[in-house]
Amino acid sequence: MRYDPNQPRDSRGRWTKATGGALGAALVASFVAFGSSGDVVTSVGAGLDTATGADSAAARTARGKTEAKKGDETQAWQRMSLKEIERVVKQDLRCGVQSYGQVQQFFLSHPCTDLDQLLFAVSDDNGAVIVGSVVWVKMPSATSAAELKKVEDSYGSGDVRPFGSEVLGLGGVHFTGQHYRSRLDGSLFVITETEALRGRPSDDQLDDVAAVADVLPPP
Repeated sequence: MRYDPNQPRDSRGRWTKATGGALGAALVASFVAFGSSGDVVTSVGAGLDTATGADSAAARTARGKTEAKKGDETQAWQRMSLKEIERVVKQDLRCGVQSYGQVQQFFLSHPCTDLDQLLFAVSDDNGAVIVGSVVWVKMPSATSAAELKKVEDSYGSGDVRPFGSEVLGLGGVHFTGQHYRSRLDGSLFVITETEALRGRPSDDQLDDVAAVADVLPPP
């Protein structure tokens, strides 16, 4: 993946942040404002508004993941106040052809048994459009799947290349790996990426969409 080599991932393949959570920052800012101006209602209220918004987003994402695990994409996106506008699935792809770098070299010595991909686009009430890619790689064993994840999650190691988003008929987008998830399920390795296509969805929204799509079952 191509991104900041000094920024680590957590155990689920997500980029980790060096600073504290948004809720803590919001509350600290509120109390600083209180100390300097004495405006109790406004400053504390602003912090609570931020906390409420964060909780609502987390709840929507949790509900979306519940539906996604069942394979119900429509309900999953509805739970997140999103609408799926395009969806394309390609199956039985060739791992060596669909990859590059060290990931491709890994496949040459450890062939996969199956490779499927979902490319989708969802929109929100503000007209922002998010494009996502989910790749399901089936390996011969859980051990080889874990080895593949280790290679894929490493900076500069290459990637299982998503097929072009032009197939959605919405224009092209380049997946940077910034909004990235990966997970293991036995011998199955799942890679998910999202990018903004239109509008200005927040980084948190892009991450949440990736988190929900990542738990979808293979087609």
